Amino acid sequence: MLSALRVLHAITVLCVIGVASATSALPPGDGVFGSATIVPADVGVVVHVRGAKGLRADADMLPAQAALLRLAGSRVLVQTWDRLAEDLGVDASSLVDLLLGTDVTYIERTRAGQVEWAIVTRIEQPLLDLFVEKLKPATAAGGRSIYPVQQVAAAWRPPNLVLGPSDRTALFDEVVGRIDAPNAEGSLAGAADLVAANGWDTAPVEVVWRHELPTGGMTVFTARAVDGQLRVRHRSRFDRAPIHVASGAPADAGLLRALDGAGIAALVMNPWRGPLDKQEIVDAFLLEGRIDDAMRSNMGARQIVVVGDAALDGTSVRVPTLGIAFEVRDPVLAEKQWDGWGQRCVESVSARANMPPPVRAESATGTVRLVDIAPAARSIFADHPFARSVRLAWATQSGANGAWQIIATDPGLLDKIGTAIAGAERMADPDDAHELGTISGSALATHLRSWNTAPALFVPESPEPFVQGVSLAADILAAAPRVRWRARAPMEGV
Repeated sequence: MLSALRVLHAITVLCVIGVASATSALPPGDGVFGSATIVPADVGVVVHVRGAKGLRADADMLPAQAALLRLAGSRVLVQTWDRLAEDLGVDASSLVDLLLGTDVTYIERTRAGQVEWAIVTRIEQPLLDLFVEKLKPATAAGGRSIYPVQQVAAAWRPPNLVLGPSDRTALFDEVVGRIDAPNAEGSLAGAADLVAANGWDTAPVEVVWRHELPTGGMTVFTARAVDGQLRVRHRSRFDRAPIHVASGAPADAGLLRALDGAGIAALVMNPWRGPLDKQEIVDAFLLEGRIDDAMRSNMGARQIVVVGDAALDGTSVRVPTLGIAFEVRDPVLAEKQWDGWGQRCVESVSARANMPPPVRAESATGTVRLVDIAPAARSIFADHPFARSVRLAWATQSGANGAWQIIATDPGLLDKIGTAIAGAERMADPDDAHELGTISGSALATHLRSWNTAPALFVPESPEPFVQGVSLAADILAAAPRVRWRARAPMEGV
């Protein structure tokens, strides 16, 4: 769940780029990632937002506004925003602007399985006076105040109010200590990944996100709204990359355009020629059927990865599907090679489920091969909904856009990929990126919301936290209908 929350924090920032324009006022002396000087080096997430109240003035950002308030409320408040506003005697909308609207930094760290967090927010003295007058906090050591109903610790360091959980104050205390005695030594500001971004321009939103294992490493990015579009400057370092980015020819931008609408997410890239890694999702899929050197030698210059979705029979739930396509040099050889791969994949999955492999009907040259492996997948993955409709499909096709081998976990997705390839006009990326990608936030939001039509399928007992988390993620994603990116090898930026 923590991994999901961290992803949500990053996505939240991508979705609220409209919170401030590029002309937002910057605190004196606050350079890019300047907030890192008050942050311990071992934190997992830092999100710095300037001028957050601008979010409330943008009608297009209302879904993100609602999601952001729920996210903040879930961390900071036991009460609802409305209840807190009532206790303070102010309008709820005004309270959000007053408390979080000027300059706010969210910091998170996990220790021994426990999440610690701290928020540093710039407020005016009258708001602090109102908190003290109406909520009557208890005073603790070191000038710390405790708000027992909200279960929040607070420290006033003008003009900043520092907040944290009253039952886990280690991170809170470290942040307050760094504000009291500024010293970049031992802070996140010294991390090599941040040092590499020192020359960037400041931005309304700045994020540091430490990757969990097995990938490891760190992502930093800044984001702003420019002419109604999200502009992100990004740098990632992975101890183990989540998906390979291979050098070579520029990625095919025309192919990515043709894939629009084929799925939730699509990537166009160069095939990876290096060692395969079973921790990487595409590699794991290929290794299941024991892909060999001869098959990889027959690959051409282009590769596609598409994440789609399909309806779970008898329900309104949508489940993810995966499709991969490789341009091939010799389609006749490829069909024989991938028929062997498909048979080995089916046998491997069946063996792990202690089941006999299903029998595949003979198929004519150029037709789709299809095997239902859902029974074995359901056995392996404890009848998880994602495993209930897995049908392995593969086909070789040739046309004006080259010869291709397509593999998918759903025949419908295979057809969509094949149609997109056939209709694409080849066009090299003008910026010479090695990978191009797009995610439809609106499609992914719809996909996630379908899970809440039958949450017991995913969480048989106590599904309410699951429902709330899915709903929050969907609201955040809906605020970013489409996100595009490009990457070069080695994978250091977008």
